[in-house]
Formats: sequence, C-alpha cells, structure tokens
Amino acid sequence: MSARDGARTRVGCSVDADGRITFDIRPGAGRLLVRLRPRKGEPERVRHVLDTEPGDDGGARAVLGLDPVLAEGRWDVYVLRGPDAGRERVYPAARDLRALVDGRLRDREVPLAVRVPYVTKDGRLAVRAWLRPGHAEAADLGVTESATTFAARLHGAEVGPGATALLRRRGGGPTRTAEVRAADDHRSFSFTVAHRELTADGAGVWDVFVRPAREAPLIRLARLLDDVADRKSVFVYPATPVGGLMVRPYYTVDNDLSVSVTPRPAGEDAPAVTPS
Repeated sequence: MSARDGARTRVGCSVDADGRITFDIRPGAGRLLVRLRPRKGEPERVRHVLDTEPGDDGGARAVLGLDPVLAEGRWDVYVLRGPDAGRERVYPAARDLRALVDGRLRDREVPLAVRVPYVTKDGRLAVRAWLRPGHAEAADLGVTESATTFAARLHGAEVGPGATALLRRRGGGPTRTAEVRAADDHRSFSFTVAHRELTADGAGVWDVFVRPAREAPLIRLARLLDDVADRKSVFVYPATPVGGLMVRPYYTVDNDLSVSVTPRPAGEDAPAVTPS
C-alpha cells in the first residue's frame, strides 16, 4: 500500500516469477508512469502509463504486465495526479521480490526479459530491466593464484560441437579463448583461463562470452536471474597478484561478468581499483 510520508508518496510492489509487477497505490493517488531513463544529454523516448484498479485490501493497484516488453535499462516510476498536475517520483514501500530469489533454477526462453524493482541511490523506486537475445547465467567462480574457473548455465541454447569460451579485451585488441567443458544436460558448462594469458597485454578489461556451438553467436555471461539489481558492489571477488599486475573478476554496472587487469598498488595488500 502506498502512503504519504511528508511530501513523499510511497508505493509498494510485488513481482512474480515471470516478471509481472503489481504496484500498490493509495486510492486516489492517480495513475502510474514508468519511463526509460535516458542517457545523459538525450531526451526521453519511451514511457508507459499504467491505469489503476481496486485492490484486495481497499487500496488500489496498477499492474505492469509482460506486454509491453521493457527495453534494457533503468525505468523510473512516477505517479500522475491529473492532466495538469504533472508527475512525481515515488519512494518505495514494501517490495516483495521472493519469487525472483531462485530464478536461476528455472530454465528460461529467449529473448530473455528480466525485471527487478529496486531502490535508487537517492531513495526512489525504479525497475531494472534486461532484454537479451541469448543468456548464460553465471554461477560461482573458482579463483586460484594462477587461473580463474568460470561456470554458467545457458538459457535458450545448448552446448554443441565447437563450443568455445571467449574473453574479449574491451576497446579492441586481442581475444583469448578457452575450451568449454559441458555438463551432461548440455546447458551447464565451465572453462578455465590462466591469469598469465590476461596479463600479457598489460592493464585492461576483458569481457566474458561463450559461443555455444561453432557457428552460434556470442552470448554474454551475466548474473541476472535473482533479486539483485546492482551486483557490482555486492559480489566482490579477490584480486590476484600476477607480477606487477592484479587480476580480478567482477560484475559490471549491467551485471555482466568481466575481468579487470590493473597495476599492482604499492603495498602487498592494497586493493585494486575495479572499472565499470
């Protein structure tokens, strides 16, 4: 249920396993608007208005169904109070995300559409959306002094002949490949990359992909199928020293999996700086 907290309107929400979001709104608060946050300097281009209906507890609700499909990005939530009253950003009340917690355990079709309601840095309610033509859900990593072992599970594809893992240096330049080890279900797989292969070209960032079969398109490894909208500061892996450099796998601001190679700081235990 939404409420007025001083000058703030609070809106609760729940989401089901398919990504359908139900917003709980104070009766008479108006309709809801969700709009794709534009990049800096660009105008707004995509927005959706949600009508309200009576809720089960005497309140009102608005449902963001599976249609429209949300473009990948961050969607801000507003309340529309009337034709001439403008729009107002809303603050979160209770968020029920339990249906998303074990999302990685369920096989998904592609294109993969994921939605996670979250709280922005300034305390407002928003929805993080991903839309991927193919997906490899990253699992636990194994990091040793000499190598990192990656594990993931394909959705909408299977590991076939000629499958290869690929790490591509961001900004152009070389790539590194690794042999894929497939599980019996031909969905789960793993591969190992030696750290010295990533440090040979100095500092940089390597983005992690899999090509599930010889002629198949590349699929990005990412961690999207749970209730964590921003994983970068939550899942932090150790940095491994390799000569004068530090190797660290990390999740990007889009929850994609990458590996950073940075200069080794002064002091044996000093942390390396992780890029975006």
